[in-house]
Amino acid sequence: MDFERDIEEFDLVFLDLETTGLDVVEGDAICEVGAYKVRERRQVDKFHSLVNPKKAVPKEAYNIHKISDEELKNAPYFEQIADRLRAFLGDSVICAYNIKFDMGFLNYELKRLGSPQLEMPAVDILTMARKALRLPKYNLGAIALLFNVEYKDELHRALNDAYVAQEVFFKLRDILKQSRIDTLGDFVSLYGFENEVFKKQEEKKIGIIKEAGEKKEPLQIRYVLSGGQIQQVGVKSVNLSQENNAYYLWCHSCAGQSFRVKLSDVLSIEVK
Repeated sequence: MDFERDIEEFDLVFLDLETTGLDVVEGDAICEVGAYKVRERRQVDKFHSLVNPKKAVPKEAYNIHKISDEELKNAPYFEQIADRLRAFLGDSVICAYNIKFDMGFLNYELKRLGSPQLEMPAVDILTMARKALRLPKYNLGAIALLFNVEYKDELHRALNDAYVAQEVFFKLRDILKQSRIDTLGDFVSLYGFENEVFKKQEEKKIGIIKEAGEKKEPLQIRYVLSGGQIQQVGVKSVNLSQENNAYYLWCHSCAGQSFRVKLSDVLSIEVK
């Protein structure tokens, strides 16, 4: 994929799962998958299936999504829909609200089946909201209300949540356009699920920094400030550090100032 292209030039799949609980490692499982494929802001395809979780749905989970054991008893198992779901995803960009949850469940199930995990660009709409907005709470319903997103059914069903996430994504996307946050690379860096795609993007930036340091070449860094504004500055030297699995840059600007920025907040690095 060309990460310099606008994110809307790719097929975007808005995905949501309903599950029997919150912890896949402790035995919770997927009980519904819903997704819309969007191209140029138009829905071009959809995927939906209930999934037999091979266990009873706890009362706490039922009270949230209202998916009963009776509905699920004749539903296919995840292994029966896995190939169809992977084919649907294809080479798209996955977008979801709290994507770590959805990707965690999907990759766990795929690993259990001995299948390759999903390694495509994946964007977290919740992180987009947290970075673009200042709100007391960030659940999907609150953001939908803020943006006047209309939907027919209750939230916490997979297709409906996927649709609302899609609408919220494009509302946030239009806000971010004002800061020229446009490319697939921008979205993966700022809001990406930390899979191999994300890590490779970080490694590219690290490679440029290290090579410039060896050659003592100044750099031009474009990054996002904590308030969401874009800053571009020339730096004469950069030191890398790592904290809690995240990389940070200690930059010394050509104007004599020093500052720290998280590597994932850096949109571009160029040799001056």
